[in-house]
Amino acid sequence: MRRAAAIVSSLGGVLQVVHILPPRALFGQIFPAPLDEAIAAVRKRAEDALQRRMHLITSAFAVAPSWALFHGQAHREILDAVAKFSADIVVVGAGGEHSRPTSSETIGETTLKLAQRSQVPVLAIRREPAEPYRAIVACAKGDRRDRAVIGWADVLSPNHLLHIVSAYTVPYEERLIEWGASKSTIDVYAAREGDGRMRHVSNTLTEMHIPAARAQLHVERAAPLQLILRNAAKFSADLIVVGRRAQPDPLGGGEFGSVARHVAFLAPMDVLIVPPEIPIPR
Repeated sequence: MRRAAAIVSSLGGVLQVVHILPPRALFGQIFPAPLDEAIAAVRKRAEDALQRRMHLITSAFAVAPSWALFHGQAHREILDAVAKFSADIVVVGAGGEHSRPTSSETIGETTLKLAQRSQVPVLAIRREPAEPYRAIVACAKGDRRDRAVIGWADVLSPNHLLHIVSAYTVPYEERLIEWGASKSTIDVYAAREGDGRMRHVSNTLTEMHIPAARAQLHVERAAPLQLILRNAAKFSADLIVVGRRAQPDPLGGGEFGSVARHVAFLAPMDVLIVPPEIPIPR
């Protein structure tokens, strides 16, 4: 809630806080009759807790949040709330309710489902917000999704240097070597890929009117996940922005994608997962 309030305070907009209570049918299996009184008592406790948090947020930030309670499966109700309130972004804790408070290498089931299915970016929070984002790693893949990823990085850290990380590889490199391709031939292909990726990212920044002084490019021949996490550690990033794949993954990643999924699980800092085909933020 504090990170969401800080974003709204600096960028403008409306903060809508939602809390999801268990499905009403579950109350009938656990609480004795009369059921309506049991549900009312639980809702009253949740409302009181939310009111206390609203007071703290209002006191600390120049925002006036609204709040709402819903019953049901958490990720479904949150996605419905996104549509109901025409939300631009979902801010949610990275860990699940059963995670240790200090655990960094995990992601809760609700957050995972939101990251897979949301039509707006999902910001998974791992760290207590001490200040606005100052060091952001944006992951460029060399396609049209890069505009939204870089755009969100630019919006969330408008006054600081952006680190644009882009990894490229030679497809089937080991097999090509086994089949007799020379290392020099593969290196020439790799250099061509690297030059093309650098041009793509540079052109994207130019088209988005982001000056060269605002972005530092890190285009390397490397495994994407390792390059992203290495640069995030190197530059003490407090946020990684990564795009979700456009097509379903037949091996079980859904529409999440292996790189975005692993970043969400392994990055010790906040992660913003940007869905495909989303408009560039203004």
